[in-house]
Amino acid sequence: MTPAALLKNSSYLHLVDSIRREMTGSVRRAQLLLEHHKIRTYWTIGGKINAYLNGPELPAGKIGPFYLHLSQDLGVHDRTLQQCEQFFRYFPDVKTCLKIYPDLRWSHYRFLLVEPDAKKRFRWMKRIETEHIPADRLRLILKPHPVSPSDVDKMKPPVRGRLYTYRLLAADDIGNFDVPWFVDLGFRSRREAPPAKGVLNNKYVYVSEKTGQGYRLKASDALASDLFTFRAVLRRVVDGDTLLVVVDQGFSCWSEHRLRLKGINAPEPATLDGQRSKQWVENELAHTKEIVVKTYHSDEWDRYLADVFYPSRRSGKSTGPIDLPAVAAEGLWLNGRIVDAAMADVYK
Repeated sequence: MTPAALLKNSSYLHLVDSIRREMTGSVRRAQLLLEHHKIRTYWTIGGKINAYLNGPELPAGKIGPFYLHLSQDLGVHDRTLQQCEQFFRYFPDVKTCLKIYPDLRWSHYRFLLVEPDAKKRFRWMKRIETEHIPADRLRLILKPHPVSPSDVDKMKPPVRGRLYTYRLLAADDIGNFDVPWFVDLGFRSRREAPPAKGVLNNKYVYVSEKTGQGYRLKASDALASDLFTFRAVLRRVVDGDTLLVVVDQGFSCWSEHRLRLKGINAPEPATLDGQRSKQWVENELAHTKEIVVKTYHSDEWDRYLADVFYPSRRSGKSTGPIDLPAVAAEGLWLNGRIVDAAMADVYK
């Protein structure tokens, strides 16, 4: 049989596939055995430390120096030794854990030590096993405990505006133009005022109406506080308090901006807390691309401060359009929710 014919032979292809699966499975089993041995070793070390700490030899108040000396004598980081002892206390039946949750690695257990509630820890273990969550992702999605209500209450309530609401700027106040009025589109953008129902006057706030030929303005009962509220499409989450968005300014005008969430301060993105904060915002907005932004002035880095509103997660598989006016009026307030989740602080 020629080499080319051999490659087309079904029994040969079956042999290749069988060997490949055996090699892959063997490597995985070896890695899993090694990982389980590591987990048992750290658990046993933790048990020895725990027994010593609860014995009569260690004087009261000397736990800190104990770990420092033990770290120096063993050449092992003192944080690792403390984690071993905590691991022994948090997971007393490690054999059962390895049997029920065989895919968990030592890194999983190490990150789960931040959760003091035993029931929550075991719910996380089940989720890790069923969803195949890697340890590096677990580190980001595990959240610290919420801040006290007093910290959240320090935030000023959001100003909820109305979409496609505008003020007029007199041309004489801007420069020498032939047209009398301009529409303020926000973000330092202007456009010539289109036709309107009635005589234009900058004493009123106007809403735009789409017509067959374009747009027209109509005086409304909106207030000045309703202005500068826009539909936006989320491009990406830059960090816990900054979004990159494309803003629908109305009148078929779109522009891209970095928005800074007003009134909050997220941890620096290079830190673990900063990565966790960014991950939280990404998860929170994962179900929607369209949001509503209420903008204010820009900061020293030319990012516009904004309150951000978004729809709650829909039940079922509804794919209908998002009711953006309802989101503007009643949608979830991202600025407040990220503080409530302890992923950012109130800006001081």
